[in-house]
Amino acid sequence: MPQQFIGLFSPPNRENGVDLKRYLLLRVTLFAFMIGLLAAALVLHQAREHIRVHIGRTGGTVARLIAGEAVQPRGTFRHGLEGLALASLEGIGPLLGICVTVEDIYKQTIVQRCFGEASSPPALVRWTLGHLIGPESHYRGAIGQYPGFKVGEFIVTPNLDSEALAVWQQIRTVLGMTVGILILNLLIYLPVRRALQPTEQILAVLARMEAGDLSARMPRPSLIELHRIAAGFDHLTGRLQKTMAEQRHLAQRLLAVREEERRCLARELHDEFGQCLTSIGAEAAFITARARERQPELLPAVQSIASVTAHMMESLQGILCQLRPVGLDEFGLRAGLEQLLGGWQRRLTGCSFELFIEGEIDDLPGDLTVSLYRIVQESLTNALRHAAPRKVTVRLRREAARCLLSVEDDGEKREPSTAGSGLGVLGMNERVAALGGRFAIEALSPQGMRVQAEFSAEAMCTQGNNDA
Repeated sequence: MPQQFIGLFSPPNRENGVDLKRYLLLRVTLFAFMIGLLAAALVLHQAREHIRVHIGRTGGTVARLIAGEAVQPRGTFRHGLEGLALASLEGIGPLLGICVTVEDIYKQTIVQRCFGEASSPPALVRWTLGHLIGPESHYRGAIGQYPGFKVGEFIVTPNLDSEALAVWQQIRTVLGMTVGILILNLLIYLPVRRALQPTEQILAVLARMEAGDLSARMPRPSLIELHRIAAGFDHLTGRLQKTMAEQRHLAQRLLAVREEERRCLARELHDEFGQCLTSIGAEAAFITARARERQPELLPAVQSIASVTAHMMESLQGILCQLRPVGLDEFGLRAGLEQLLGGWQRRLTGCSFELFIEGEIDDLPGDLTVSLYRIVQESLTNALRHAAPRKVTVRLRREAARCLLSVEDDGEKREPSTAGSGLGVLGMNERVAALGGRFAIEALSPQGMRVQAEFSAEAMCTQGNNDA
């Protein structure tokens, strides 16, 4: 059996899915045709067996009738089988459905007649029946007029036209049953199709949910099973939406607390360690001036203290910049990003940094502003530490319904899940998820990496912790 037919009777493919309406229609239709073909084959087989038995039983009757007609006188000058017309078979012949051929002793045909229906059956049915019966289905008998004297032979064969017509009548009945099954299939298909029409709407709702719209709700089909499924799915979606909202609120709170802790830590470092280092530097300068006049041998130690103090001050500035971007609150996100890329440009002259900003971004909520800055900061750190790029491009575009951020580099090829220092990829993903956005990292061809973050209008309108 061809593979496509086997597939129709096999269970639905769970991976690729199956169209239920088409699946049922094809299966029932194929089942009807198979029933029709099997029934037609059974009719032909029974007809063949019947004809073979019938010819054997009819041969003896025909032999007696022909023998009785052959011994009757037919005139002075007619001897043997001359004038034999098979008149004795005219009454019973149509019931037997046979053809009789009479030959003399020289194998010359004297008379040949067929008895049965005069209508012509379909040529295909007649040819098929003749092919099934074959030439061996016949009865041959001898004709004698005198004791011990053979005057000829007769051959009884089935009347294919009559037999094929009877077979065709039975096949038409089978075809009628097949057509009835097909009509019943259509009558079943139409209400099933109407009942399953809401599945298109259900699939559309699922597509919206897959895109992140958990506010979408299922239609209420009239089919009770689909109605219950839709109601249950909406209930689960509502619980999921509530849970995700709670998780997002918790994530926003954690990020706000984290930024607040960083701000407090940066303030403490600046106020305490900064002042201490500044004081140490001033004292070192004073000691240097006095040692140059009175104790020159102390100058190397004092200068070393001053150098270490300056290095500690520079390191502290770098830590403070990591903990809290300088000028982000005072001058806005645009200035903060320009300062961030400018600082990297001064340190890495062999790499080109480009910043493209579209739309007004300085009036964004504080939590979104900090998240955008941190994502750019971590993306640059990952690229510069792991890929050695020659060019890094940052694009930030604010639209009416969304805010898009993209950081691209042409560095060495690496896995998209590469994590850097600080927040890392997981931290960036958490920040985007906390604001209900979408985050993605993809490898570029032939090399490079792109970090993308998209935030909806809801995130741009959220009044989060603006001091974070």
